[in-house]
This record gives sequence, C-alpha cells and structure tokens, in this order.
Amino acid sequence: MPSLEAVCVRLFSKSGWIPKVILGGALSFVPVLNLFALGYLLVYARGLRHSPLIDLPEWSDMDWPRLLIDGLRFFGLLALYVGCPLLLGWTVSLILFFLTFGILGVVAYFPLAICGFLGPVFFLSALGAYLGRDCYRDAFNIRLVLEESLTMWKFLALPVICFWGIFLLALPLYGFSFFLGVWVLIAYYASLRSRTSS
Repeated sequence: MPSLEAVCVRLFSKSGWIPKVILGGALSFVPVLNLFALGYLLVYARGLRHSPLIDLPEWSDMDWPRLLIDGLRFFGLLALYVGCPLLLGWTVSLILFFLTFGILGVVAYFPLAICGFLGPVFFLSALGAYLGRDCYRDAFNIRLVLEESLTMWKFLALPVICFWGIFLLALPLYGFSFFLGVWVLIAYYASLRSRTSS
C-alpha cells in the first residue's frame, strides 16, 4: 500500500504546484466561485485515471463553463456523502448532549466524530465509482459506494484524520486547507486504487 508520506513527497516535490493551489484556495473562499475550484479538482481526479503521476493542470487550460458544471457535480457528491453524515452526526450529538444534560461532555460528540471520519471515505468511494465509467449516476449507487468504503476505510483512516486535523488547525485559512487537503486525499486514493487493482 502507498504511504501518505510518499504521496505527499511526490506531490510537493514537483514544481509549479504552489500558484495553482493558491488560486484554487483563493477561489474556495468565495461562494459560487468555489465551484470552479471544485471543478478543477474533478478535472485533476479524471486525469489520475490515466496516470497517478500527473501534475495539477494549468488553470489557463481550463474550459471555464465545463469547470462550473464539474464543480456542481463535485459539490453534489460532497453535499451527499460528507454534508449529510456531518449533519446527522451533529444532530445525534446534540440530542445526546441535551438528553444527558451535558454530563457526557465531549463524549456526546462521538457520533459527530464518527460521521466526520466516514464522510470523506464515502465521498472518495463515490468519486471512484463516478470516475470508473465516467458516469455520474454510478456515484449514487449506494451499495457500490458502501462496498468500496468497507474495503478502503482502513487504508484511508490516517489520510482522513490528517485532513481534518489540518483543516481544523488552519480554520481561518479554510479555503487553502480544504483545497490542499482534498487534492492530497484524491491523489492518495487514486494511488491506493491503482495499487489494489494491479
């Protein structure tokens, strides 16, 4: 299995990634414009199907109307597979907190932590299902996504925990930390899938 460290060294040792990430991170701060950043990440994920060693594409090469459509698709997957679990976990945690009158303290937020961990695993599995045949409908095949998640979660545990750690520590810079973190997660997942399928 590929190590997260090896994937990060490979990504960050290539020249030219910093301005691309800065632009993507800056767009991620702005509502509506953040869809272009999401679309850009989807274009990158598509490229990984052919080669796990590709660089981030040039922003100047992007077809911006297509990027917006891809961004909406990417956002749909994020909303369903990350947003919904987080909302469910937050709701259950609040109910648990109030039913126990706060006695449990932070333990009451354990459901939120579990859902926060599972969300990115579901999302990456759905993204993999979508890109497998380049059919967006495949990403909503819940059975396929769950089967992939059950297979991959143990390999994705450390990368997902690192993603949330960096995202929460750099919360004031959430646009950059989100864009950078998702880029690394997508690259790691693609590397993982290429190893397991070979």
